[in-house]
Amino acid sequence: MDLVKLNTDSRALLESVADRLPPDTVAQYRRLSTAGEWAELVDGLAASLVRRKVVVTEAEYRQLADLLGRFPAGQEGYTYLGDPQNVLARLAVEPS
Repeated sequence: MDLVKLNTDSRALLESVADRLPPDTVAQYRRLSTAGEWAELVDGLAASLVRRKVVVTEAEYRQLADLLGRFPAGQEGYTYLGDPQNVLARLAVEPS
């Protein structure tokens, strides 16, 4: 796994959706990114997008799908990383 790309891509998605999440949540996710806790970041970000029913663009949907796909299936201890198909099915995607 290319950790530099994972860092860059996960941070880019976070910044893309930051205006649709509470500031304290964004700050927490930024701390995870800075600390290199990318599994925690992607899992939390996916959880926030699904649970808050945040509307994402098709590009953001693809970014999240790509990020989820970089982690092994059935990632233990991570509810959303462990079930990427369910996450993607539950996302609210902006109609094109």
